[in-house]
Amino acid sequence: MQQNKLNVLIKFILNNSKYKKKFFDRFEIDSRKITTNQVFLSIDDNPIKNSKHIKNAIKNNASGIVTILPFLRKDIKSTLPFLVVEDLKEFYYKIFLKYLEKYKHYPKIIGITGTNGKTSTVLLLANALTNAKKKVGLISSEGIGVYPKLKENNYTTPTIDVIYKSYDNFLNSRCDYIIIECSSQGLHQDRLKGIFFDYSIITNIFSDHLDYHKTLKSYVNSKLSIINQSKVAILNYDSSILKKIDYSRFKETKIHYISNGTQKLDNHPNMNSSYTNNKANRFHISSVLFIKSIMKLEGFKDHAIQKSLLNLTTVNGRRNVIYTENKGTYIIDYAHTAQSYKDIYKEFNTNKPITTLFGCGGDRDKTKRKITARIVDKYSSNIFITEDNSRAEKFTTIVKDILKGINKKSHFIIQKSRKNALKSLFKKSRSNDMNFILGKGSENYIIRGKQKIKHNDMNFILDMLKRI
Repeated sequence: MQQNKLNVLIKFILNNSKYKKKFFDRFEIDSRKITTNQVFLSIDDNPIKNSKHIKNAIKNNASGIVTILPFLRKDIKSTLPFLVVEDLKEFYYKIFLKYLEKYKHYPKIIGITGTNGKTSTVLLLANALTNAKKKVGLISSEGIGVYPKLKENNYTTPTIDVIYKSYDNFLNSRCDYIIIECSSQGLHQDRLKGIFFDYSIITNIFSDHLDYHKTLKSYVNSKLSIINQSKVAILNYDSSILKKIDYSRFKETKIHYISNGTQKLDNHPNMNSSYTNNKANRFHISSVLFIKSIMKLEGFKDHAIQKSLLNLTTVNGRRNVIYTENKGTYIIDYAHTAQSYKDIYKEFNTNKPITTLFGCGGDRDKTKRKITARIVDKYSSNIFITEDNSRAEKFTTIVKDILKGINKKSHFIIQKSRKNALKSLFKKSRSNDMNFILGKGSENYIIRGKQKIKHNDMNFILDMLKRI
């Protein structure tokens, strides 16, 4: 029955779209992106939003409408052909899969999720496989493309049409591997529906994104759902939440574990947790172990794996270290969860005076502000509280929540402008100081209200160094 509906849907799209070389270009699921001679697929089950999207698509010269909700022509004031498919949301992803059947080349697909470290693991794995002379297609928060040539991506996990169109490009480019960074929202919203992973990785799970998921259980289940889409899942046994999960429900998936500990684990890939090139804590050890796991399971020889790892390059905004002669050391990292803060202080353990510059995002999980602040307060001699992405929330409100976790009242400075806060930190810093600049990593902007203010922590510090 569903196959018949799929055939009817494809025929409708073909009959009502013209002058498009690629089938994927004949339809669009975002009414804002509609161009002339494209069919609009309206999959929103909210009647008001559905109607709004259809009207917007018509305004943008759509050539036909497919909708999950029926409507009257008088409501849209248009004679455009339309098709009602009530369960469209459940199977429209098969349109993409049908088109991809023409390819005879099938790369291995790897999905990576987790609270901390997923972007770093995605990029480092792509780097390692490229070092091993493999062509890698990449979809991540850092960009989309054949690694290392990436185009900007505004989402960690983009919408399903962007994923499949990228998939098509990777197949056309004859990539050996496709790596997709999978956010909890992306998994929950079925943006990866129809994608079956040869390997999935869960880097760790800690409390995060409760503003969206509402409960930790819901968040954990969204992350774990990737296992059902995978032949093999590789999990971090050092993550307390992952360690406690009963995996017997995932009967169709082979489970492996990585661990930086000494304990013996069932189904543990035969890994050596040591890594000879982990200078200055550039890479989190779990990321390296995940890379070794994938490459071992893929049949790479030990010497090839080691050679590939030795040639890894640092990831922008992740554990970037700047050493100076007279102005101290700077560690720039994207850390924005309590656990990522704990990890970076632990792994850059030092007896030197520590100054931390940080903030918390607006319109996001407010409960972690106090917790994060407590960690900063514990390790830091001096603290600069500044803006992160305040979004629509008042900076003063965010600071009020942060201050609940700060006990060293005489050791903190509040400066809204991140640029000015960095200038102040730089001016105060001495040769023996360790400066942790956390939260923004390599991001190129600060979101304040409706403004996107151009800024990059790393570039700003390097510019100040050039001036002296």
